[in-house]
Amino acid sequence: MKKFRRFIFIFVLATVLPVFGQVSEYAVKAAYLLNFVWFVNWPEKVYDDEDGAIEIGILGDDPFGDTLDNMAKGKVINGHSIIIRRFENFDEGQAEKLRKCHLLFICYSEKNSLPGILRILKGAPVLTVSEIEKFPLLGGMILFDQEGQRITLAINPKAAQKAKLEISSKLLQVSKIFRAE
Repeated sequence: MKKFRRFIFIFVLATVLPVFGQVSEYAVKAAYLLNFVWFVNWPEKVYDDEDGAIEIGILGDDPFGDTLDNMAKGKVINGHSIIIRRFENFDEGQAEKLRKCHLLFICYSEKNSLPGILRILKGAPVLTVSEIEKFPLLGGMILFDQEGQRITLAINPKAAQKAKLEISSKLLQVSKIFRAE
């Protein structure tokens, strides 16, 4: 219940405060990224060891600056610390490192590389998140979208299932669900 209240708090921040200009768009998105970890179940063998860190990757021109690092500093989620890794741009030689991320935010700057990125992540238990248009349609899992000044989420649960990830019904309830036609 505590996790759900935390997510609702972030959801309220995303829907109300940006209207008043009190919180930057990327501060809200950074908070979402950290909170997604509470609402996704990964297969048991995704950590290097029992106390292994949760790796959040940022691929491309990082829009978060130090906001995400500051929010993650000292945080422990389900007994796991959080590490933020940055990848300047997509290179197939990074495939192994990208596949080690638990969550990968794919920046807009990587739009043209998206098919290659999703191809090398295929089957890996990596939660993919982006703000690239039609991200769920292209095989991504969570899209940060916008309605007016509100940040909304669109989720492709099928893509998550293919990666052996289980997205909580609580997260699905506050999101638009993408379904292939």
